[in-house]
Amino acid sequence: MKKIRILVRKEILDILRDKKTLVMMIVVPVLLYPLLLIGLSLLMTSMMTQEETNTALVVSYSAEYEEVAQALDRLQEEDADVRLFFEAADTEDELDLNAADVVLRLETDEEGVLQAKIEYFSADTYSYEACERLEELLEEYRLELVETTLTDAGLTMNALYPVEYETADQASMSESFGMSVGGCIGMLLITTILLGALYPSIDAMAGERERGTLETLLTLPVTNFQIIMSKYISVSVFACVTAVISMLSLGGSVLFLYFGLIPGTLSELEAISPGMVLSVVPMLILTLLVTALLITALCMCFCVFARSFKEANNYITPAMLVIMIVSMVGIFPSVTLDAHTALIPIANVSLMIKDLISGQFDWMLVALTIVVNFGYSVLIVWVLSRMYDSEAVLFSDGFTGFRIFQKRSDIKPGTMPAPGDVAIAVLVLLLLILYVGSAVTVRSVTAGTAVTQLLILAVPLLLTWYMKTNRKTLFLLNKPRFSVIPGALLLYVGAYLTGIALSMVMYVLFPGSAQNLEASYTELFAQPLWILMIIMALMPAVGEELLFRGLIFGTVREWIGDRAKGSSRERENRERSSDSDLRQSASGTHDILGSQKARLHMAAIWPAVAVSALIFAAFHMSLVKLPSTFLLGAAFAYVIDAGGSIYLSMALHFLNNAVSVVVSVYPEQAEKWVPFLVKESYSVSEVLLMLWVGILCGTAGFYLLRRMSRGHSTTKRTGGVV
Repeated sequence: MKKIRILVRKEILDILRDKKTLVMMIVVPVLLYPLLLIGLSLLMTSMMTQEETNTALVVSYSAEYEEVAQALDRLQEEDADVRLFFEAADTEDELDLNAADVVLRLETDEEGVLQAKIEYFSADTYSYEACERLEELLEEYRLELVETTLTDAGLTMNALYPVEYETADQASMSESFGMSVGGCIGMLLITTILLGALYPSIDAMAGERERGTLETLLTLPVTNFQIIMSKYISVSVFACVTAVISMLSLGGSVLFLYFGLIPGTLSELEAISPGMVLSVVPMLILTLLVTALLITALCMCFCVFARSFKEANNYITPAMLVIMIVSMVGIFPSVTLDAHTALIPIANVSLMIKDLISGQFDWMLVALTIVVNFGYSVLIVWVLSRMYDSEAVLFSDGFTGFRIFQKRSDIKPGTMPAPGDVAIAVLVLLLLILYVGSAVTVRSVTAGTAVTQLLILAVPLLLTWYMKTNRKTLFLLNKPRFSVIPGALLLYVGAYLTGIALSMVMYVLFPGSAQNLEASYTELFAQPLWILMIIMALMPAVGEELLFRGLIFGTVREWIGDRAKGSSRERENRERSSDSDLRQSASGTHDILGSQKARLHMAAIWPAVAVSALIFAAFHMSLVKLPSTFLLGAAFAYVIDAGGSIYLSMALHFLNNAVSVVVSVYPEQAEKWVPFLVKESYSVSEVLLMLWVGILCGTAGFYLLRRMSRGHSTTKRTGGVV
């Protein structure tokens, strides 16, 4: 801890040398909220004062309806804020908006009913106000005529309005005020914290490289973990200070308005209980501090790849935009904080701040929000420490994950795509599906599904062509080892049954999502079986496997494997320098190298399996199918690694989709042979039985695949990762 304290002091002094940090941390929060709240309040007061003065607006009408115009003018109040002046037009050409604010065209139909048409210009404020005021006068005139007619007939207005009603809002003024502006306040606070963490993160990560002091820092008798933790603590201090200053500035501005220093401004604040506000301030500050820790971790994760201040700005800008957009969720009144939205980082903070300000909050949801954001912070800091422990990250030429921007003539044959290339490819694919696939799907669901699958197939093929990638190595286009088929089938069955059991839980939690899923397949299953087998079984088996298990899984596997090797070499060098007298036998060295290769292989495979499976599950855009698609994606990826061939996962993928198609087309026959596949609901015992059988089969399949994969060259399977 002593070393970390010394490093923290050093980092804080380095960050304080940057004047932009002080501006973002102190000046912006101190000036932002007074300008927004007090300045806008003064502006609103000034505008309201101007509106209180009488405004004269001109109404042009046909001269033959002078009696109607006089009646409308008679209905106006003498002290009305907006008063209309009626000017008669002798000809039709004189009825022009250029000469008046509004034009009132009147005519009487065959039944003697007076027809009125108001012409106005919505882009002109005065014309719009004149239209609204004229509508009110016409309504009063209509009621006056109706009342006169009823009186002549010996009736009263009750004959037209036998029922009278009124509305009574039971929400307090403070609750209404909090729900209306609480989301905006949450977004402003999150944005301010982001600005406070932004520049210190850039200076702590990229500034160290730009000043050329990173190598000197690494020579100190401290670990990389101590270095990165000291940087994280230092940046977090600035982000937390920004959060506290923002809170104080916001509170001071509200108090300034509350105690009437600006008379007549925001009268809603007068109904807010100061005791209620003070009771939530500690929880609000704690939430902002946890949010500051999360935002700091996110900013530093992006800046760790940058070599300069400019480069760090480029990397962190997309993250900044995402955080700001997510923080806007509190503005929407239909989105509330519940057990589901509380799991979404940043968004849960914005929603919670809205609930705290309005006084309508649940302490359990508040606690869950704080725990979730703190948990995300710990996870991201752990990822950050792992990245900072790698030579490939610390001494790389920036974010090398964007090789696709190089000219194709400059790319060497055999170049592997980097994570940035894959990310861009996936984003481009999503845009193509959104615009092209959706446009075709609107006209035909069948054609839209086929076009979507073609786009999925084209993206990995085009990217690997441009990158001159060895597709056999990346996609593992090898002859499958048939000895792994039993283990692969068992693992697939285990993932399938476990996925069904978990999906049943999702059906209960999100029934609406299940109904939308069933409705989307209604038109599709009306097609002939052979068409369904092509577009729903064969095309996904080829295209999705090349994208998710070939491009994404292969790229992440290669990237993590290279960094694992770099970290391993670094540790070896440290061990040799610290213990130069260590001697090992030839057999002992061989055993150590073998175990080291196995560790490196696992270090590359499991993260790649998780990432590819998660993207695969998210890509299907179905909440109820999320667990099943994730498990199937993970199972397919592990089968590829164990069998050394993507053809195995293609076969399993085809089998999975083909069974689903046949069961959907022939439900009666399927009910006789495989009734558990067509049941709409399951009992708790049936779900638990499927879960138990699924775990048993999956464990057996995993064990068989692991046994079969031992003794085979991992270098051949992983394309030179280890």
